[in-house]
Amino acid sequence: MTSPENPAGGIRPRPVVDRLPRYAAGKPPAVVAGLASYKLSSNENPLPPIPAVLQAIADQTDFNRYPDPLSTKLRAALSDFLQVPAEDIVTGAGSLGALNQLLVTFAGQNDDGKADEVIYAWRSFEAYPICVGLAGAESVRIPLTPDGRHDLDAMAAAVTARTKVILLCTPQQPHRPHP
Repeated sequence: MTSPENPAGGIRPRPVVDRLPRYAAGKPPAVVAGLASYKLSSNENPLPPIPAVLQAIADQTDFNRYPDPLSTKLRAALSDFLQVPAEDIVTGAGSLGALNQLLVTFAGQNDDGKADEVIYAWRSFEAYPICVGLAGAESVRIPLTPDGRHDLDAMAAAVTARTKVILLCTPQQPHRPHP
């Protein structure tokens, strides 16, 4: 069905999607003849997995089963190692998966129509404003210090009654100026 807002018809994404910034991935590594180039700006490790990790992967035989959605064994091992309760450990499909779980659980649009606030350093992980916006929350961007660090005092000063999440990116992704 067509309409003035959607002349081509079909189902359109929510309007918030059009207002979100586009994700700007880091540039690929420059090719230099005779050298191996690595993309360190995305926190990629240029080294292969250690032999024990490769062996642990090779030893898996249950790829035909659904994984444990709670990552029970991993959370128990981390709990012992870090001396924190397992229920305080969040796992996900990478940091972005865990981030989205946390945001949709703790921040968003409230029944009164007001959005919760999510505080984070900026510039930082390029996905922060996208994920916060998709969750229905409001971004509170705190500029980095001149040396590229989190301004923790400014972040603390920005906390309000509507603040539900504070994101601290470590290691802080490099400051990349954008036009």
